[in-house]
Amino acid sequence: MSNSPHLQEFEYLQVVYRRTCEAFDRGEISSVEARDTITRLRHTDAEGVTWKIDTTRSGRRAAVVRVSDQPAPPTVRRTAPTGLDALDEKYREICAAFDRGEMTATAARNEVVALRYTDAHGHTWKIDTQRSSKRAAFVQHRDAPAPKPVPVAEPVRVVEPVREEALTTDQIPVVSADNDEYDDDSRVLRIKKIAVLATTAAVSIALLITFTGGSDTATTSSPSSVAGSTPLSPIPTVPNDNNNDNEEVVTPLLSSFANREAIPNDTEIEFGRSVQNRPLTFIRRGNPNGVRVLAVGCIHGNECAGLAITDILTSMEAPSNIDLWILPKLNPDGTLLNTRQNANKVDLNRNFPVRWKPLGKSGFWQWSGTGPATEPETKSMLRLGKMIQPQLSIWYHQDYFRISPGVGRDGDIRERYAILVDLPILKIEGGTYSGTSSMWSETLNNNDTTSLTVEFGKGLRDGEAQANVDAISTVVKEFFPS
Repeated sequence: MSNSPHLQEFEYLQVVYRRTCEAFDRGEISSVEARDTITRLRHTDAEGVTWKIDTTRSGRRAAVVRVSDQPAPPTVRRTAPTGLDALDEKYREICAAFDRGEMTATAARNEVVALRYTDAHGHTWKIDTQRSSKRAAFVQHRDAPAPKPVPVAEPVRVVEPVREEALTTDQIPVVSADNDEYDDDSRVLRIKKIAVLATTAAVSIALLITFTGGSDTATTSSPSSVAGSTPLSPIPTVPNDNNNDNEEVVTPLLSSFANREAIPNDTEIEFGRSVQNRPLTFIRRGNPNGVRVLAVGCIHGNECAGLAITDILTSMEAPSNIDLWILPKLNPDGTLLNTRQNANKVDLNRNFPVRWKPLGKSGFWQWSGTGPATEPETKSMLRLGKMIQPQLSIWYHQDYFRISPGVGRDGDIRERYAILVDLPILKIEGGTYSGTSSMWSETLNNNDTTSLTVEFGKGLRDGEAQANVDAISTVVKEFFPS
């Protein structure tokens, strides 16, 4: 018997629930009609268990519960917890003991990672420390790659169908398996800041050398351009830094092409240089007449899990309905230094010119620079974005494990993508958000670009990279009809 339903299997209930709530919010149906529709919803899973909407716990998303004549799942509070409930209760006791100062961070973590539960099928479960928060999340304990974790949802009580604007997200303590720290978000932010300061101090000697970034210019697409037009001749080229054979390898420059239509497929193209003169490159793939999608693997140098996705996008069979623009690294200097910021210590994701504002100063983990678009990486991205005019932009980050909510069609796209990749829809908090790449990219394509910020956990789960690749294809098919 299943312990918790899988989101994908219950997608029909989620869709009907959300549409009913939206209809109520618009005043199209009464609260009685909305509640009647929701309470009549049923789904029978592959194991023959029937589920319904739990109206006392549903929030932005529907919570589901077994019908009353069957045993309640672990997500329902019980007087005497059993199974995964007991594991969750023990986890929360350890968290509470740490909060009271009765345990050290190391002792708390050691107790949490030692917790185990074996179910009736002989499967052993443990706490998933990368996804747990105020309540525990679970993952199967075995040597082979683990399945998708089984979350225990945090109850949210509502009386009427929920209105989206009323939802909030608590900042909650987490246990990290990677750094032996058990702390709340405010402490984590301080730790991140200290880590950035320490790292940048360690490389300060190297940064005393002045590097000059290359420059290139791009022109916007001409309405009269014909697909397949020939690039300007001759094509300026630069040596490829990764050339291990003595044969010269050259990379075309973005400035070599008169417009978007002239840019060839399956060719690495340089569109700028970093502070330390490293090339910024992209690859175009797929159908030039398809939906224009931009995928950026890494903008913060120490948040590069998205490179696994751009690797697949680069090597897989080219999509037939997508004009795919793959940009693995916008911050190669930060990647090499393992820092969030670029080599000028600027957070590139606060340096874009849309809603930019000054944040801190050099050394601050979110320093936005001395002005909007001061960094060569940002300037280069502005030129590339102007040429691409993407309809969908996806920016991969770590490690908040979520996708932020949206409204209207953008919100629907975010929810659908989140379901496909098994990430929660939660507000991204813990910092100041201005001058971000997502804010800027939403202004492209005549202010009609959907921009998606995807926050992974500490690392990618088994199959998560491929799930994100598949999600791009699914979202394009469902929301961008040809």
